[in-house]
Amino acid sequence: MADDRVNVLMVDDQPNNLLALDAMLEGAGLNLVRADSGLKALKSLLDQDFAVILLDVQMPELDGFETATLIREREKSRHTPIIFVTALSRSDTNVFKGYSLGAVDYLFKPIVPEILRSKVSVFVDLFRKTEEIKHQSNELLKLSRQNQLILEAAAEGVLGVDSEGKTTFLNPAAGRMTGRALEEISGHPIHDFLHPVGEDGKTTCDPESCGILTALAADAIFEFESDCFIRADGSSFPSEFSFSPIRDDAGHKTGGVFTFRDVTERRAAAAAVENERLYREAQAANQAKDDFLATLSHELRTPMTSILGWVQLLRMGTPDPEELTSALETIETSARVQARLIDDMLDVSRIILGKFRLDMKPLQLATIVDSATETVRPNAESRGIHLITSIDRSPATIVGDPNRLQQVIWNLLSNAIKFSETGATVEIALEFNDSRARLSVSDEGQGISPALLPYVFEKLRQAEGIKSHGGLGLGLAIARHIVDLHGGEIRAESDGEGKGARFIVTLPTESHETAALTASEQSTVSG
Repeated sequence: MADDRVNVLMVDDQPNNLLALDAMLEGAGLNLVRADSGLKALKSLLDQDFAVILLDVQMPELDGFETATLIREREKSRHTPIIFVTALSRSDTNVFKGYSLGAVDYLFKPIVPEILRSKVSVFVDLFRKTEEIKHQSNELLKLSRQNQLILEAAAEGVLGVDSEGKTTFLNPAAGRMTGRALEEISGHPIHDFLHPVGEDGKTTCDPESCGILTALAADAIFEFESDCFIRADGSSFPSEFSFSPIRDDAGHKTGGVFTFRDVTERRAAAAAVENERLYREAQAANQAKDDFLATLSHELRTPMTSILGWVQLLRMGTPDPEELTSALETIETSARVQARLIDDMLDVSRIILGKFRLDMKPLQLATIVDSATETVRPNAESRGIHLITSIDRSPATIVGDPNRLQQVIWNLLSNAIKFSETGATVEIALEFNDSRARLSVSDEGQGISPALLPYVFEKLRQAEGIKSHGGLGLGLAIARHIVDLHGGEIRAESDGEGKGARFIVTLPTESHETAALTASEQSTVSG
């Protein structure tokens, strides 16, 4: 534990007098140092600091006055308080001489203990406070030096300004970035050299939106994410800066600190990253187009090959009724497939051109669901898929295009059947609540990977495993556009590949009166 006792030096050539002083000051928590001569007193002052010196006047070799003179000549002890103690030198001349040598008091023996303790305690308290101030001053000096080193080593530019916006400080980084020295800008408005007026008289900033002027006028911390500072040679660099006001004890703003950084390299890096992203997206888009064209060619060629094959067989001879029936069914099926492909491409074209139209009218969504379900049921049965329906047949009405809504439901059901294995279940459910119709189509099939799920409604997006099932990858994109035009939402859910998928469509419902009014006011919607 550190000894925090304060040193008091007692100087007297008589041991009894030193014992008496020691007895009077004992118990005051002081470190009492004895010296029986002036020379020993001077030696003690070389090694230690004292709160006060009790100095006897009458001593051999060096008397008290001579000792005091030497004490005052040394820088370390020049301001140490001296109290002269004497039993003989009572003349006014000696008293005056003592005070002229810097004594703070003059006590005559016999000494009253209470008076001595009182006077010594005053200087002990003063010494402690002085030492505390010195300690605080040293700590502040250390902190100041540390801050100076930080400012000099900082990569960010730091500029100080006074209450009028005139420059008071500039760290090395700021000097390097702006090409200026403190001597040339000190006392000059910061705005005038960061946003100077050009040789043609034109300003390099808009005063109405200038970040520097706004910051100087701000009463709180201000951050500006995009600015342009001008160097001494006239070149410029993009910057980001912040401004922090400095206040006095009364809260008045006395200046502030600008901290800024040159973001040229960061913006170049960000631009490179963005260009890389755009390049990859462009590559992906081109690849998707190539894949689409290849798929389109295949999807169109397959039914056309079937049609041409049967036509050639029919021309080669007279088929029996069974063969003729089979040929006509195959030709009709292939033609319908081609028609569906062409319709999808025409729909996408209309969407891109903004000419996709809806014929809006009040309708019962359950009827549309029934119709779409019956359309796909033969396909489901032929593949051994169990088609389950759960339809809420409440009288709730929606305003929509029945053909386009049936197209959406047919597409969702067809996909669910296409990607399900034999014996699997596909479920379609319709329910109404909170003025919304909620339609869901669930399957136990191939599922959707987490990587593809966010893009499942984009045009030409198909997973590798899906391409083998045929199709152009346009159906879901068209379905989303149709649902959007109806003021609804469509989303896809899946726990991953091999875990099935669920598509959910929500549409707004209306009362019979509102539905009729809406349909009459807006029978056709384009988008």
